[in-house]
Parts: sequence; structure tokens; C-alpha cells
Amino acid sequence: MGGIIGKGLGSFMTKGLEWVPKALGREPAMAAGWLRSALKRLPNQEQQTFRQLWRKVALEGEQVLSRGEREALRGLFIRLEQVVREPLSPSLKNSLRADAREYYKKLYPQFARILEDFREKLPIHHRRPLQYAQLFPADDINAAENLTMLQKYVHQEINSLWVRFRKAQPNPTADEVKQAAEIIDGYFEPWYHRVDDPPGLSRTAGEASEAALRELRRHFPGLE
Repeated sequence: MGGIIGKGLGSFMTKGLEWVPKALGREPAMAAGWLRSALKRLPNQEQQTFRQLWRKVALEGEQVLSRGEREALRGLFIRLEQVVREPLSPSLKNSLRADAREYYKKLYPQFARILEDFREKLPIHHRRPLQYAQLFPADDINAAENLTMLQKYVHQEINSLWVRFRKAQPNPTADEVKQAAEIIDGYFEPWYHRVDDPPGLSRTAGEASEAALRELRRHFPGLE
């Protein structure tokens, strides 16, 4: 994917596209990650058609595509533009969680074995939750910077904060989600990318959760 994106895809872009050009205009590896995650939002038949046309471009170049194939590929980019702005279904969230876990193993091979052995005890956390993927249509929800490994009990503390946030902010903006994620990160980063408790901490994960909750309440009135 990255190689094709690097050559430029201007001929497949069409009027009305906003987020797809932004996503694919990034560094090839980042653009390829976005495309992998975005394609999962299409029905299986559309995914298959896209991959067939994409493979043809990769092997033979875009000049070999027929007029009908070019129009089909443009149409699929339009479909991507639509689906990346829609909330994720429960089954799609599960699929993206599984992908995130496999990607994390590649990012941190030193943790690959322990992630296999302790799947339930070491979840992979999305710093900006999957719940809000549609608010960031040009971002790969499974990008490296959005993923971290956590102990299960720490993940539960963070999830409880997001539950409170959702109740207080049922329709948040992208900026509000970013702000909440930054606040939570600020209190829990010592536990990120660790299989054990960090040494020398002045507070427990429960105390970090209480401190994060106090700050969230200051920024988001009505948060209980």
C-alpha cells in the first residue's frame, strides 16, 4: 500500500472528497495504516473489489485499468469517505481490537509472547476510544501512537472514566475527546507499555483515577 500511495493517487481522487485525500496524503506508512483500518468498514464484497483493483495497480500500474475499473476505484474512495464518518459497529470494534493487538506485537516484539500467554490480563488500550473513531476520520484509530498495553485493572480504571465522560457528554466534539484523552493520559502514562506496576509511584491507579476524575469535572460540568 505504502508504495502505491507514495506515487500519488491524484487521478483517483474526485470532487467531494475531504478526509480520504488528507489521510492518503500523509507519509506512506501512515497512509497505509489508515487505509487498512478504513477498508474494514466496507462490506466484504467492496473490500474484495478494492483489493483486486489495488493489486492490479501495484503489479501493472494504473494505466492498465479500464475506464470501468477506474470509475469503480473512484467510487470505492467515495464510499470510504462516507464510512469513516460513521460510528463503528460492535463487530467492527472487535475486529479492530484484534488487529490492534497483532499490530502492537509487531511494534513491541519483546511483549509478543507475554501478550499471547496473558491475553485477558494485558488488554491493548485505545487512548482515543473506538467509540469516537468517526470524529477523527482522517486518523488511523489503530495507529501506534493511539495504542498502549495495560494491566487489566488499570484498563478498568480508565474505562470507568470514559463511561462517566460519555454520560456527561453524549455528543462530544473531536476537541473534547482529545482533551479528555490528554487528561487521562497525563495521570496514567506511568502504567503504559508495562506488564507490572511502575516503581516509585507516589499514588496507586485508583488514586490516579480519582485525580483524573477531579480534573475532568473541572473541564466538563455535569460529569459525575
